[in-house]
Amino acid sequence: MSLGLAASVENWSGLLMVERSFDQILEKAKAGDGRAFEELYESMHRRVYAFAAARGAADPEALMNDAFLKVFTNIAVFVGNEAQFGGWVFKIARNQIIDEFRRQERRVDESDLDEANEASAATGNVESEAFARMGDEWVAAQLEVLTAEQRDVVVLRVVSNLTIEEIADVMGKRIGAIKALQRRAFRTLARHLDRQAVPQ
Repeated sequence: MSLGLAASVENWSGLLMVERSFDQILEKAKAGDGRAFEELYESMHRRVYAFAAARGAADPEALMNDAFLKVFTNIAVFVGNEAQFGGWVFKIARNQIIDEFRRQERRVDESDLDEANEASAATGNVESEAFARMGDEWVAAQLEVLTAEQRDVVVLRVVSNLTIEEIADVMGKRIGAIKALQRRAFRTLARHLDRQAVPQ
């Protein structure tokens, strides 16, 4: 799935069945209703997958499934509306990605330098590979100029279609900080694209 396709995915709130409100579906899911779980999953899984892939998860589908497993095992403690539920799901997915990157770093730190070099040569850059699987290597190359937090903001905004407020909740930051990260990210990308456009 390319970023362009992912960005065009419908807002997940509109995907829930119209005959039942989000609150009704949530309550049924909390009570263990399998159909309600399925509706919540169907309403969000494409965007969570796109986010995981765009952020370089080694296996976006596995990460998405792990995130939803955590969502559903903890759903009884969730309190909030539909938008807050979306933010909660993306926060869980983002934490899963951060944990995955930390595990990868530890594995590299624990291996010999030669083994690390061989693994790097065999697997390449994880984020670039994820984008290649999505058929969007060019976008991956552009996002490499950003910091990890800037990439999170851009991907959550463009791929996952979250609002600034929802991104702030997902990342545990103030709205002003998210706006600043987004501004810096887009300025960095603009400068990077300008440099690429200048004939050498």
